[in-house]
Amino acid sequence: VPWMPSTLCPRKWFSSKYRNKWNRANGLSPLLQKPKAALFAPGHRLRMNVLPMFLNIFIPWSIFIYCFGLCSFYLMYSQPILAWLCISLIFVVWLAFALLAYCAKRYDPDPTWFTFFSILALICAAWGILAGLDNLATYEAPYYTMTEMKDTKGIDPMTTRGENVMDAGIMTFVKGTAFDTNRSWHFKKSTLYCVAPLITKQGSVPLSQTYDFWAVGEDCCDIASSDFRCGSWGLVSAHSGLRIVSQTEEEYYRLAVQQAESLYDINAPRPIFLKWSDDPLAEVASWKAQAFKNFLVCSATNLIFCIFAVTMASARFAFLGRTQSAYYGEVLNEAPREWKDIDMSAKMYTA
Repeated sequence: VPWMPSTLCPRKWFSSKYRNKWNRANGLSPLLQKPKAALFAPGHRLRMNVLPMFLNIFIPWSIFIYCFGLCSFYLMYSQPILAWLCISLIFVVWLAFALLAYCAKRYDPDPTWFTFFSILALICAAWGILAGLDNLATYEAPYYTMTEMKDTKGIDPMTTRGENVMDAGIMTFVKGTAFDTNRSWHFKKSTLYCVAPLITKQGSVPLSQTYDFWAVGEDCCDIASSDFRCGSWGLVSAHSGLRIVSQTEEEYYRLAVQQAESLYDINAPRPIFLKWSDDPLAEVASWKAQAFKNFLVCSATNLIFCIFAVTMASARFAFLGRTQSAYYGEVLNEAPREWKDIDMSAKMYTA
């Protein structure tokens, strides 16, 4: 060091471990010290560690499966509070990793996997929750609701009142039951909601003078006339119906029934809406199978996404190592003669 007497500090001492002690004793800036080699330090030969790469693939993927499973299957349907408490544990762990990522980014000049993991884990958790809730509302919840309700057989729409079968989910009618196509109607709000009363003989009226059982469907009737082609309408053997359990759909079907009441001068104070089906048990079972299929497809898609994200992050980290180091220069080899010439700025490479 030109500005330091060799008798006080020999040059060979200053170039070894004694240099760090001398710098600390004399209050020199850490920028004058040569940084240690690190995984992603620019200008160094890269040695990528495979273990963090695998962990950043499979841990976020496991988080997605965990959140999707809790939000999609029976626990969320039967005990939603417990399900959300289990999901909240993921966010507690995520907050710990986010804090660790913040500290690593602030105090460590090298890029770390903690920031990447925090972002990817949050994406997978949110993705799993949203996809699971959608799968629950579309397939799982109707399946569980239908299995909890009765399977009633031998219903005659001409003599049976709707109040007597309010707890039925699957209804099997007597043979000969069909749609009253002369009294079908619809309600349109983006989707065309079609309704038609069930009778055993065309032109007949139930004994109670009220039409309690209605076959329904979406976009399966003519908007300009009394026409109904919903469900298993073309099968003579079809005489069963699946109860509509969605409150949103029930509201629109009820509006269609109210229009039919006004148009045909009939009464339907408590209508029960059914999807006409030839094999209702098989159709209900298909909801469960489709829900599990969605779970497998979403899990595979998320795994591909995690692999792609880790690959892009590894490529980005490797690119940092190919840039020229900001630490190695004249300021590391020789100290300036005047403190005012010291450049206290340094580039940080963080992830």
